[in-house]
Parts: sequence; structure tokens; C-alpha cells
Amino acid sequence: MQHPSKLIKELGIAPLKKLGQNFQIDTHVVENAAGIIPADTKILEIGPGLGAWTEVFLARGHAMVLAEKDRTLAARLRTLHRENNQVTILEGDFLEQDILKPPISECSAAVGNLPFYVTSELLLRLIVDCPFITHGLFGIQLEVAERIVSGKGSSLAIALGAHGKLQNAGRIARTSFYPVPAVDAAIISFMRLPAPPRPHLRLLLKAAFWGKRKALGTALRKNPFWEKDPVAQNWPARLESLTAGQREILLRRADDLSIGDFTGLYDALMS
Repeated sequence: MQHPSKLIKELGIAPLKKLGQNFQIDTHVVENAAGIIPADTKILEIGPGLGAWTEVFLARGHAMVLAEKDRTLAARLRTLHRENNQVTILEGDFLEQDILKPPISECSAAVGNLPFYVTSELLLRLIVDCPFITHGLFGIQLEVAERIVSGKGSSLAIALGAHGKLQNAGRIARTSFYPVPAVDAAIISFMRLPAPPRPHLRLLLKAAFWGKRKALGTALRKNPFWEKDPVAQNWPARLESLTAGQREILLRRADDLSIGDFTGLYDALMS
């Protein structure tokens, strides 16, 4: 692939900061991690841009659905792949797409060099809201990647980790992008694991982390969210009826609790 600076010049465009457009030049880390995606799976790629990641997975024989928000880049992708019936182009914001219908619902893996400004929303959409996505590879800001794979310390890490295994699959230097961003990036891998559905876990996490400098019990008892949501109307009473063993975590801070701590508490509140 040509250098991104030449390609965007030919297209008569400039990288859009509002879309987080930093185009990847060196894809060796992606190539090394690509085997995490099972063979013969149909892949959803978020923000393919100039197609650096796309080329890696097409070379491995995957059918792909490319979701591109930028109109000019989507048009270029349609031209490049117009004779390839293994590639479908979706133009528009992925967060506004109907994920329960084809072609998105036909995919079982997701990949993408995700825009830093909307990383959390995209990961929650792909991992929490798309149960048919069983595997993933995502390029995100290094600091965010480290927090997510730790499995604690943020509502995002807990919400994602409750659905599967997340690991660091490689570091990407900021100089691997054009234009060069202010921070390094990393690739995280995702593999979905069997787990009971917990559709309202994020409501518990929202309450827990709004006062994360407080003990968990204090944060939950004083949170402003449960009284507004009918799902949680019985949670305050159930909180007070926890067993002595279950109540122990209420003395700790949300930052210090594991995925298992939160899923166990959620199950107790929903019982």
C-alpha cells in the first residue's frame, strides 16, 4: 500500500481530527496478531480508512464487512473492492447501524484501528451489545488498553471483561501512524467466554464508579441512578440483606474490585 500521505493527497482530502483519522503505516503487529481470529470467519472492520488492516485480513481469506464513516474513503473502498463479492461496504457511523440485521449480524469477529475519541462506545457496542461477535482485535490508545486488560479499575474494564478474555496482543508505536498521534497505541484481543446474561450490569457499574473514591457501599447507597431506573428499584433493599461474606466487598473501593466481585454482586442483587 502507498504511504497514506500520498493516498490522501490523490483523494484531495486531509486527515480529519474530529474522526480520529490517524492512518496506520506499519502493520507488522496486526499481521502477528491476526491468527487470533479463527479461519473462515466473516469479519466486521470498524473504520477501515485506507485499508491497511483490511489488506491483512483479506490476504488471510476472510470475507469482510467494512464500516466506514468518511464518505470519500467509503467511495474509495467501493471502487477498490467492486469486483470482490467477499467484501461489503457500509457507509456511515457504525454506532448508528442496526447491529441485529445483515450484514453486521452475519459477522462473528470484529477488528479495527479504533478512533481514540470514541473507543469506549465502540468497544461496548461490539462486545456487550453484539453477542454474535466471538473474537476481536482492536487498536486503541496504549493507556486505555492497559486499563482494560487489567480487568479492574474502571467500569469499562469490568463491563468488557465480564463478556470474555481480553489480552494485550502487541504495542504500536505512535510513529507507525500518519499523522503521528500524541500517544502510543496497542492491540487488544478479545475472545468471548460462556457467561450468563447480565443485561443490567452497566447500571451497577455506573453507580459503583460515580463515587469510586468512596467505599463501594457508600457509593451504591448514595448513587443518584437507581431511583430513576425501575430495574434497580429493589436493589437498595437487597444490598442491605446481603450475607456477611457478600457484604465484605462493600467496604472496599470500586477501583480495587475484580470482574468476579462485580458479577457476584450483580447476581446477588438480581436474585
